[in-house]
Amino acid sequence: MADNEEALKELGRIAAERRESIGMTLETVFDRTKIRLEYLKGIEEGNYSNFPEIVYIKGFVRTYLKLINAEDLQDDFMTQLDIMGGSASPRKHEPRPHTHKDNLLGNGSSFPKGFKPASHFWVFLVLIAALIGTGTYVWYALTYGGLDLKNLKLFSFSGAGGPMTVTPGSSSDIITSADGAITGVPVSVDVSADEEPEELEAKPFIEIQAVNDVWLSVIIGTGQPVYRRTLRRGETMRWELTAPARVVFGRPTAAQVIHNGKDLGIVNPRGRRSETYIYNPDGTYRQVSRTTRGD
Repeated sequence: MADNEEALKELGRIAAERRESIGMTLETVFDRTKIRLEYLKGIEEGNYSNFPEIVYIKGFVRTYLKLINAEDLQDDFMTQLDIMGGSASPRKHEPRPHTHKDNLLGNGSSFPKGFKPASHFWVFLVLIAALIGTGTYVWYALTYGGLDLKNLKLFSFSGAGGPMTVTPGSSSDIITSADGAITGVPVSVDVSADEEPEELEAKPFIEIQAVNDVWLSVIIGTGQPVYRRTLRRGETMRWELTAPARVVFGRPTAAQVIHNGKDLGIVNPRGRRSETYIYNPDGTYRQVSRTTRGD
């Protein structure tokens, strides 16, 4: 067990060095992953005493390693965590009686923290409310001409958990079960299996995250600066690229850039003075030489 603890501490130390080598702080990792700082510190220190179940530890470690580009350490981490999990749980739980709620997960395990299963009463209440609302709408639409009775499509269900089919029908095709409940409702929208929904096109943008305090000047197009001050450590600013953006970094080693969803990392990890970059809406970018800057 002692060897396992030492191995996890060594892996945590290596991961911390990887993170620091790309200029990323633990606060930045927290902002990007929403993993609590105490868990991030525990991973880097090899201390898992305050962690939840082993399955959550593995998830935190995978997410953390992926963000700091250290996925080559994942297999070693998982091996040592399996050893730790097989020896003793990081947090011991008092045994509790088995109840019918445990079977709702399908594997006999308990619910994750913060999860509260809904009672059957509320499930039935929601279903009844949905049926009443649907029936009222259909009656009103048929009575006052709210439905187009021509070329209607009827959604019908084969049963609980069964397939849903769409068949041509009319207002008289409303299907009810033996107890009068509505199981099929005609709608005026023509649903075609050959038609695919239009994909929303993401708008070009640039996002700058301050790894440390960094002075910025941002100009979109040829107008006045939209931003001209110091971005404090841990802060993030984002602008839509309606035109090329001209960005001056007073401290390029302190700024991390995301361009159209692509993480470009630290602007210039070796830079020692201010630098200027142009970021285009099409995802391309370039550094502006000092002889052509004009600022």
